[in-house]
Amino acid sequence: MSKKTILWFFFIVTCIKTNQLLGDEDVRCISSSCSDAECSSVPSKCNSSIPSSGVYMLSPDICNCCEYCLANIEEGEPCSIGDPSNAKHTSICGPGLTCFTTDGNTDGKCQKMSEGCVGEQTIYDQRRANGFLGSMEVRPTCDDDGNYSPYKCIPGQTCHCVLSDSTRVFGDADYSSIADYMTCACARGYQGAVDILGRELGPHEHFRCAADGSFDRLQCINNQCLCVDAADGAPTFPDAKLVNLTDISNETLPCYTDSVKGNYYRKCEAEFMEIYKEVAQKKNESHYSLVIGYNYPQCDLDGTYAPSQESKTHKYCVSKDGDLLTEPLLKSDSNQAELVSSMDCKCVRAAMLMTSMEKPSCLKNGNYDPVQCRRGVCRCVDPNGNQQCSAEGQCEEKDESDKDNLHCS
Repeated sequence: MSKKTILWFFFIVTCIKTNQLLGDEDVRCISSSCSDAECSSVPSKCNSSIPSSGVYMLSPDICNCCEYCLANIEEGEPCSIGDPSNAKHTSICGPGLTCFTTDGNTDGKCQKMSEGCVGEQTIYDQRRANGFLGSMEVRPTCDDDGNYSPYKCIPGQTCHCVLSDSTRVFGDADYSSIADYMTCACARGYQGAVDILGRELGPHEHFRCAADGSFDRLQCINNQCLCVDAADGAPTFPDAKLVNLTDISNETLPCYTDSVKGNYYRKCEAEFMEIYKEVAQKKNESHYSLVIGYNYPQCDLDGTYAPSQESKTHKYCVSKDGDLLTEPLLKSDSNQAELVSSMDCKCVRAAMLMTSMEKPSCLKNGNYDPVQCRRGVCRCVDPNGNQQCSAEGQCEEKDESDKDNLHCS
């Protein structure tokens, strides 16, 4: 999903709400728009029934009148990175390959990627062949561009969403229920919007996600609501009119599941919006741009409470409904300053999500204990619970009786 998709939704809703027009010229694509289109033939190498033969995509021509495909080039075959003077491309290096050129040339040959996700896969395969893998290591999965796939899993525990560079973002699911449906497109799209705007967004400013990082099927922004596809956020019924938030029900929107008409915001979102509206009213009455004394709850992208919450004096872990999961830690206590500052609650939340009886061990602040044991074997893990190995690729493991001798950073 494009980083601009969410911002584009803001723009569309605003235009609909205020009846702003882009101009006098009618640029809509209608059924007759393609009647005179002249289409080039699709490369013979492309075959829609063979996934690895090429990349079918929207045509760069107006109204997408023509079928368009970039044929995949195989390893060792000639390729070009192109420049503004080149004609429209008809081919691209296949999955896991990149066009390697030298000395400023635009032409080269397709070679296997050596960095990022594909490079990590190569290292993993080499270590597996040499017998150096840890018992809980997982081979990275990459997309056709060599970036990390949308989610990463801990065997027997949970899977969580990641960006294309493997940075963890919102969205997780129990390992036993995971399948290819976990696209994490909403979570990735939100982070793209944050990168563009340079700040976090409130519940009223972004697409709402489902717990697994996909799109919530019901979306309401600026009091205008519609049904969308969970995979990509596209309107499920593109020709349907937007429905005012107060009017949403199973009769006005097929994706609505609540029994109470007009009920959209979840518990954390509702608390946030109540404070937001009160602050806005105070600003309007006082004519000041800053109103102090209000403490917003930390909400996740699915409208539930974020794992870590804090008051003026304490910090603590909560469930999605806001129930305490850990004993509140006093922020002014110097003896637990590190526990407070590093609190992410990922372990206690994962333990709640898991259906397996083999739960991870958590620290007092709800984080993963750096030493995790499973079936008598102990290993070091990172803050997300993934097995952690040394820079040299050694994965130290000990019997549970000898776990105190593990050297975890």
